[in-house]
Amino acid sequence: MNVTVFYTSITLIVGSMMRPILVYGTWKGWIYEVTEPMAIIKLIEKCYLARHEENLVEEEEAYRMLQEIVRSPELLKAICGSCLKGPTSPELDKMSPEDIDKLDRLRKLEAKGFDVEKLQENLIKGKRNNFDDSD
Repeated sequence: MNVTVFYTSITLIVGSMMRPILVYGTWKGWIYEVTEPMAIIKLIEKCYLARHEENLVEEEEAYRMLQEIVRSPELLKAICGSCLKGPTSPELDKMSPEDIDKLDRLRKLEAKGFDVEKLQENLIKGKRNNFDDSD
């Protein structure tokens, strides 16, 4: 057996085992990792349905929109939201310094074991006067 044949066969065997992982696994990775993927999934469904209906104009338009989203990470973040939580959350950018201080106090209470999740959600959403648990 020649050394070249040995290494070529090893390369082909490993390559054939790695191809399904790299080709079929990577396209799903970004869809599973985004926070709210429903907008992207609906756009993919629109592209598929337009192809099924043989409406080439709508299929091309949906495909180009999907292509634009995939190629620009900032647009993907704007559509699907951010997975950042805590003090780095983009939701806090629009809050006043007083509300950020309130949120910090609520986080400290949560660390001590108090159930303040509803209060935090209301503060982030801007419902300052709706701190009751009637929901």
